Amino acid sequence: MSLPCPATQAARERSRVLVSLALAAGLAWIVLAVGRESVAIPAICSAAVIWSAPSADLYLSVFAVVSPLTLAAGWVVMVCAMMLPTVYDPLIHVRQQNFRHLRPWCTLLFIGGYIAVWTLAGVIFLNFALAVQMALHGASWLLILSLVVASIWQISPWKQMALNKCHHRPSMAAFAPTAYHNAFSLGVQHCLWCIANCWALMLMTLFAPAYHVAIMAIVAFCIWAERIEAPRAPGWQIRVPTKALRLIALIARTPVASASKQPANVNC
Repeated sequence: MSLPCPATQAARERSRVLVSLALAAGLAWIVLAVGRESVAIPAICSAAVIWSAPSADLYLSVFAVVSPLTLAAGWVVMVCAMMLPTVYDPLIHVRQQNFRHLRPWCTLLFIGGYIAVWTLAGVIFLNFALAVQMALHGASWLLILSLVVASIWQISPWKQMALNKCHHRPSMAAFAPTAYHNAFSLGVQHCLWCIANCWALMLMTLFAPAYHVAIMAIVAFCIWAERIEAPRAPGWQIRVPTKALRLIALIARTPVASASKQPANVNC
């Protein structure tokens, strides 16, 4: 009797997580793209209302039309679209640390803690963007200023420190209920370091007066590309996403026909 190959089981587990995150993020991008002309999505995801509002009264009128629940749901959609691909590695860590029957709940608690913190951060980000827009009367140079700030932050040592913390994988309990608490706590902690890492890029998307979904997609790619890089010593440095570039080059060079070939059998 042949035993199941551990390598194959691990590969299948990683594939399931990857496909699930990709489908969830892809669905969120579709919602953002299709709903870009609606009231709620531009209001919270791209700050179109903030940018165009000449007075606080006009901005507040949006909240009279759109319920806070709709606004919160729209922000969650944006977070899912941009950030879910970045939680692949920590989510794999969570699932590998638990027994099979605990994995569904640990997964939900990790994702729930992560999205909950991002939702609270969205309240701060949106109110900050609104305050700046109102104070400067929607100055057209705000996007340029936010781009400069983001560029400086991207090469700073503090940025690298936050990136390194995003790679932290603490040990977790294998049994409930401690395993549930550890999964939720890791989701919260990982999100806090994620926010510390990419706050400047996220704020830049809120100051964009147009092409909101396109800018969000570019920022999301940058966040993902830098996240898959290995930790390095903090310092003032330009971080080139070499792994992402090699992956893109590999995909571009891979013949389409090779995808249809059956993989060779692996004996364990």
